[in-house]
Amino acid sequence: MLKISKICFMVAGFLLIVDSTLMILDKPNPIGLPLPCPVTLIILGIGLILFSIAKK
Repeated sequence: MLKISKICFMVAGFLLIVDSTLMILDKPNPIGLPLPCPVTLIILGIGLILFSIAKK
């Protein structure tokens, strides 16, 4: 579970950088979702939950 949470954190970190860049450049999200992208926040949340469960 710890390995999956690390992967989720890496993917979410990359997506957060992309979201931030798009917000700074004042460009819309290419997949049509609002910024910050809900998919990014979901992946980050899953990573946090798995990390907290794995550390117990």
